[in-house]
Amino acid sequence: MSRSSPPWWSNPSAAMRYAMAALSIVAAIVAGLLLDRFLETAPFVSLFLCAIMFASWFGGVGPGLLATALSISAFDYFFLPPMHSIAVAFKDIPRLILFAITAAFVIALNAAQRSAAQSLRRTRDDLQTAVQELERLNASLQVENAERRRAEQISRQAERELQVTIDTIPALAARYRLDGSLDFVNQTWRDYTGLSQHSLTGQRWGVAIHPDDLVLVERAWRSHLPTGEPFQMEQRLRRADGEYRRFWVRRVPLHDESGAVVKWYGVGHDIEDQKRAESALRRSEAYLAEAQRLSITGSFGWKIASGEMFWSDETYRILGVDRAVKPTIDIILQCVHPDDREFVRHEIDRAAQGEHDCDYEHRLLTPNGSVKHLHVRAHRLKYESGQEEIVGALMDVTATRKAQEALQIAQTELAHVTRMTTLGEMSASIAHEVNQPLAAIVTNGEAGLRWLDREVPEIAEALDAIRQIVGEAHRASGVIRGIREFSRKGPPEMIQLDINDVIEEAIALVRHEALRHGVTIRLQPAPGLPMVRGNQIQLQQVIINLVINAVQAMATITDRERVLAIRTQRQDSDQVLVAVEDAGVGIEPGKADRLFSAFYTTKPDGLGMGLSICRSIIDAHGGRVWASRNTGPGMTFQFTISADGHGAGLEKGMNASAPPPH
Repeated sequence: MSRSSPPWWSNPSAAMRYAMAALSIVAAIVAGLLLDRFLETAPFVSLFLCAIMFASWFGGVGPGLLATALSISAFDYFFLPPMHSIAVAFKDIPRLILFAITAAFVIALNAAQRSAAQSLRRTRDDLQTAVQELERLNASLQVENAERRRAEQISRQAERELQVTIDTIPALAARYRLDGSLDFVNQTWRDYTGLSQHSLTGQRWGVAIHPDDLVLVERAWRSHLPTGEPFQMEQRLRRADGEYRRFWVRRVPLHDESGAVVKWYGVGHDIEDQKRAESALRRSEAYLAEAQRLSITGSFGWKIASGEMFWSDETYRILGVDRAVKPTIDIILQCVHPDDREFVRHEIDRAAQGEHDCDYEHRLLTPNGSVKHLHVRAHRLKYESGQEEIVGALMDVTATRKAQEALQIAQTELAHVTRMTTLGEMSASIAHEVNQPLAAIVTNGEAGLRWLDREVPEIAEALDAIRQIVGEAHRASGVIRGIREFSRKGPPEMIQLDINDVIEEAIALVRHEALRHGVTIRLQPAPGLPMVRGNQIQLQQVIINLVINAVQAMATITDRERVLAIRTQRQDSDQVLVAVEDAGVGIEPGKADRLFSAFYTTKPDGLGMGLSICRSIIDAHGGRVWASRNTGPGMTFQFTISADGHGAGLEKGMNASAPPPH
């Protein structure tokens, strides 16, 4: 409730009060003069008393006295003889004194009334002020009460939320008294143990604890209750179904302002699954370590951004590095054979620059001077965080390489035996091929002698015969050289070859064998084939073996023409294909895949090694060999060989002791 502003006349200024007193007297004089003129009578005393009363009421005692003085002067001047003079007759003095007394009485009455009115106004104002203060206090109390109720509501809500939070957190929470006995447990604790809050009254710390752990828990409580130090430990707690699970429990004290312990609080986290996972991980790591030890395979990881590396124990053992040494790229390069170091550095740079997969072999030089062969395979991983890591494995393939080298030696020996066997089978063809130039030499020699034995020697004819003798001698020498090279025992030499030339030279050795069996050989070489990189003798051995097999397969055929077709063509962009197609008896369905297996043969007197050796030779040349039944009669044997420039590593395949290509 607001207080209204008082009117201006309730608290006028001093000048206004005195001015109003003078004006009231002037008004009384004017009224008296007008009444006296028009009515010939005037109540001057009453008019002046009214003016004095108004002046004292409006202005107070001072303006009232001023009005009294002015009234006496005006009364004397205007209404007492002599008129318009301030002189006072003796007889009029009592009259003026009586007027003055009356005016003073009126002034006193008005002053008393004014004082009472002012007092009442002040009292009213004070009451209004008090009412307003009470109203403000009441409003403030209402606000405070509302705030208090709201705070109490918030406090109750917070208490409920805190209780709900404590009861729903996925951990066992408990409060303990100073002696360590349970005071409160949350709902999670009650649900896990199946015990109620009421049943815990007066219980010590051994509630639901495994009997084997109770002594450790009691010892921990007794050692920490006097000191007030927090502690934590692992213990097993019984679940409602009777199963004991491991928990990691931490207990901390609550101190008052003086530092004294007033309560204890504890929280327990179920770590049973974590413990089982850790145990399984340890078993897995043990299995992995044992598997790596047995397979001589180590693992590694390399974080590209930070350069941090991880080696398994087997990796340390394979590299011959102490387990305490921190793995680095420099340590790896120090272990690498000097001849392979630049190659390994190049492969590491490729991996660091973004290569997704790595697969290569290199050699290690151990401190005792021995050499190890390693096969390294790695793969780039990208995690959700954006970090990239290269993980991989390195295998000690020294024993494998030695076995491959021994196998290569054995295969070379076997291939040599096979070639010698083939030469035995081709003896008639070889004799025919050698006899032809020898017979021609004899014939041309005899003709030359006859030309020279005439009376007039025919020198020109004799020279021509001698030239033919030289040509046939070179032809015989070529046949002998080819036979010698074919039967020679030695390491294979990889050179650039024209596959069509290789086929023609091989056919020259078996042509007579084909004619002897009535087989017609049709060569269909494709022009413009790329050069291949390989060993001429080994490739000729493959071709001769396939041709002889085809010739023998058609030996018993009488109802159709015995034709052997040999074709060459380009296969994709980096391969050359050779096909040997016969019209023989073929083989039963489903047995084509077994033809290249060792010791498998369809011949009564066969060893089953020819096609197996052919497959080994073609594999070493970076190609593959296979057989398929024709739509009509017979079989087709085909093999591919890498074109030169696409056969990196052929020498490595042919010679297991050679270092990897750089």
